[in-house]
Amino acid sequence: MWIAAGGDLHLAPATKVAALQAELRAAASAADLVLLAGDLTAQGHPSEATMLAEACADVGAPVVCVLGNHDRIFEEGRAVAAALRGSGAIVLDPGSHVIEVNGHWVGVAGLTGTGGGFFGSRGRLGGDRGAQRVAGSAAAELDQALLAIGHCSIRIVLMHYSPTVETLVGERPHLWPALGSERLAEPIHRHQPNLVVHAHAHEGSARGDLGGVAVVNVSASVLGRPVAFLGLHPLPLVEATDTAASLLRQGWARVGARRSGTRRLTNMRPMLGV
Repeated sequence: MWIAAGGDLHLAPATKVAALQAELRAAASAADLVLLAGDLTAQGHPSEATMLAEACADVGAPVVCVLGNHDRIFEEGRAVAAALRGSGAIVLDPGSHVIEVNGHWVGVAGLTGTGGGFFGSRGRLGGDRGAQRVAGSAAAELDQALLAIGHCSIRIVLMHYSPTVETLVGERPHLWPALGSERLAEPIHRHQPNLVVHAHAHEGSARGDLGGVAVVNVSASVLGRPVAFLGLHPLPLVEATDTAASLLRQGWARVGARRSGTRRLTNMRPMLGV
């Protein structure tokens, strides 16, 4: 299956909504699923939420979203979530969603996530005890969402914050505690999903790995455009994650067949083929 994924769009009044909608529709026409990893608006204001909903409406493929910290600036993201749901998108805050793609159940476990830091990382960069409590709560929410999609042959984690320092490399290390938390990695290690998608790290790295689980940073700044394509095959879970880790190490990406014809995914930074 093909996934179109992006994040950190920071849609604001100056943004050309028609151009963004055209980009999303073009991506959705070649994808089975669209994933949006938060910070979709500049400040979560209702006017921005309305424009975002217009861009996401009727794109031609299921759209699943999580909110980012910028989306929550105004009224904790309620305007953004309501507008997205009104456009037909699925907002996981937190939660899970299951769709059927070519006879295979595909489950998405999603939440915003949180910072908190990485005590096992270089310099043992971590937040205070309050941040650690919040991170623990977020990890528990992710664990429950992954349990809910345990029956699916393809399982994807969608969040805004990063669960690993590998996709933060490029950011200044003192910012890492604000960009993710190692606590978010705990349920990923436990449930071994096929893929983790996040944003938030504008200057980070595109690819990482958590015990054989592929992690992809789809921040628009990293992609160089609003969305990019990820390819997932419905293989047995352990085989899929092993393949993902191998391909990530090789820096390999797949350009291949889609439905009745072959579409070459040009002008998209190659990301991941599994």
